[in-house]
Amino acid sequence: MKDDLRYWVASSNLRPYPVDILVFAPHPDDEILGTAGIIMQAIAAGKRVHVVFFTNGDGYPKAASYLLHKRPEELGPADYLELSRVRQLEAYNAAALIGLSPMDLTFLGYPDAGLDRVYNTVGNIPYQQPFTQRSSTYGMLTPDFHSLVYGYPAPYRKDSALRDTMTLISIMQPSEIYVTDAADGHLDHKAANAFVMEAVSLLHYPSTVYTYVIHSGPDSQWPWPRGITPEQPFQAHEFEGKRIPLYLPWPPPVRQPLNLAQAYCKWRALLAYRSQIAVDSEFLQSFIKCEEIFWLPERS
Repeated sequence: MKDDLRYWVASSNLRPYPVDILVFAPHPDDEILGTAGIIMQAIAAGKRVHVVFFTNGDGYPKAASYLLHKRPEELGPADYLELSRVRQLEAYNAAALIGLSPMDLTFLGYPDAGLDRVYNTVGNIPYQQPFTQRSSTYGMLTPDFHSLVYGYPAPYRKDSALRDTMTLISIMQPSEIYVTDAADGHLDHKAANAFVMEAVSLLHYPSTVYTYVIHSGPDSQWPWPRGITPEQPFQAHEFEGKRIPLYLPWPPPVRQPLNLAQAYCKWRALLAYRSQIAVDSEFLQSFIKCEEIFWLPERS
């Protein structure tokens, strides 16, 4: 494996490692929603940051329908592959606005709306994503990580995705890892957490892991308050007898302040995800607050 990793670093023209911060995002845009401020502050302090996307965001019919000007029932695999190409491009555009270079992004190419299915695979039969009809990793704009390292794509199986996750942590040796929380309401987000936490446990890796939440309860109820509110913090609130965000302690243990300039820059980076803003504008822009918040999961 070490020879493979040396080849990957040399052939992909990446920056030297290790890094200070490694962010795992289930989809392109989650890295901005949850950690754009942390990334900007780290870069301003001279730290190295790398972002890993588990998926290319290729399993979202609503966004594909808008992008291709087709009704959902008219969409085919080629349309979802085009969506993945656009979302990779948007990720690069957003990254540039917060100080990251193309070399600071890695795409694993596992299935959007199916990452939990990958985590739960048993045996050698890979999961097939119904939108793209793919059953192995790929990249439309940028090759997937497994193909870059090994010369061939990885099947949509747990052992492959877990190995890729462990490999990246091993080579990048981050001081801090950020990933979506296990309490996040999106199944892909739960699976991203499961992959990272299992990888960290198997590696006995000492890095501090911070988690962030994108989905909690109905999208109309989190984040709160609604809308672009760069001078306000995130707030918990009651909805149908339950406190949102669900299943997490409040206040969160880590509240990282953002100044107005940083909040504005985060907003600009978020707007680079045009395919997502077009269909989820209020929800996404409600993450523009005067802080970013994180939890500290228990380690096994």
